[in-house]
Amino acid sequence: SRKSAYHFIKRGSVAGMKILITGTTGWLGAELAKHLLTVIESWDATEHEKHEIVGLARRATSIPGIRSFEGDITCKQDMDRLKNEESPFDIIVHLAGAAGWCSLEQGIEVNFAGTRNIIDATRSSTKKQKYIIASSVAVTGTCSPHYPPKKLPIGVDDGFVGSKWAYGFSKAKVEDLVKFMSTSDPETDYILLRIGGVVTDPPAPLIHMETAIGEEVTIEPAKCNAEGPNLETEVILPEFPLLAIALSDMMRCFELAIRATYAKGVRVITAVGPTVYSHDPVVEVMKSFYGPDKAKEIDMEYHKLPGNEFKPIYETESANRELGFVARVDLRKECGLSKE
Repeated sequence: SRKSAYHFIKRGSVAGMKILITGTTGWLGAELAKHLLTVIESWDATEHEKHEIVGLARRATSIPGIRSFEGDITCKQDMDRLKNEESPFDIIVHLAGAAGWCSLEQGIEVNFAGTRNIIDATRSSTKKQKYIIASSVAVTGTCSPHYPPKKLPIGVDDGFVGSKWAYGFSKAKVEDLVKFMSTSDPETDYILLRIGGVVTDPPAPLIHMETAIGEEVTIEPAKCNAEGPNLETEVILPEFPLLAIALSDMMRCFELAIRATYAKGVRVITAVGPTVYSHDPVVEVMKSFYGPDKAKEIDMEYHKLPGNEFKPIYETESANRELGFVARVDLRKECGLSKE
C-alpha cells in the first residue's frame, strides 16, 4: 500500500539516482533535461553518489551534463542495446513519441509499441523503479463535435469516448498498455501523466514548439465559435488553449513526479493550468462548438457556479493529492484576459 511505501527521494539527503529521459532532442524532453540539471544538485546526493541523467533519442543529445544514448524506441536492436549496455535506471521519464498530427500507424508503432519497448528494455528485477509515462489530455477524444464529454471537469478515470483523432486513440491505448503491463510488475511505480497544451510562459504571444515539424505555433485564446458547430467538416473544439499549461509549471510537475513518494501500481494524473486560456466562459464555448443538442449531454453544473466559469475542464485534484502539484501560472490573467 502507499502508506507502507518508501520514499524514492528523502528530503535533504538522497542517494545518487540514475534517470533516463527519452525524447531529449524534442522540446519537452530537452527542457526537462536542462531543468533537472539546474535543480538536481539541491537534492543533496553525497559526493560519491552523484545523480546521472541519460538522454535517449534518435539523434545525439547535445546538452552539457546529459549523457547521450542514441536509439530508436521502435528498433529492437536499439532497445536490446539499451537493455544490455545500461545498468538499471531508478527513474524512467518516457517523453519520446509521435506528435498530435500522427497517423494511426505512427500512433500504434511509436506511441503504443514504443512504450512497450521502453518498459521491456529498462525493467529491473533488482531495484524498485518509477516510470513517468507521457500521456495526454487527448486520451478522452472529446475534441470532435460528435463526441462531447459526459461531464466537466473530466476525471482521470474517464477514458476514450470516440473521435477520429489517431493520436488521442493511441495515447488511450498507451494507458491501457501500462495498466496491463503493471499486472506482471506490481511492485513498480507507474505515473501516467496526462499532459495539457504546453506553452511558453507569459507574456503573450504564447508559443508551442512542434519539434517534429520544426515549427513554432502561436496559441490564441479560445473563444466561442460564431458560426456554430459544423458536423460535416468537424471544426474541432479549441482544446489546446482550454487545456494550456505554462512550460515552467510543466517542468515543476515533472520534477515533483520524479521526487514523489514511491507508490506501487498505476497513478493517472492530469497537468493543466489553473484556468482555461479563453476569452469566453467554458459553458459558452462548449455550447458554441458542440451545438445546443450535444451540449445538453454534457453535465456542466460545476462551471455554471459563480467563480468557476473559467476553471479547468479537467480535474486537477489528482496532481495535488499525489504530487503536491498546483499550477501557478494563470495564463488568462497574465495575458490580460481576466478582469481581476
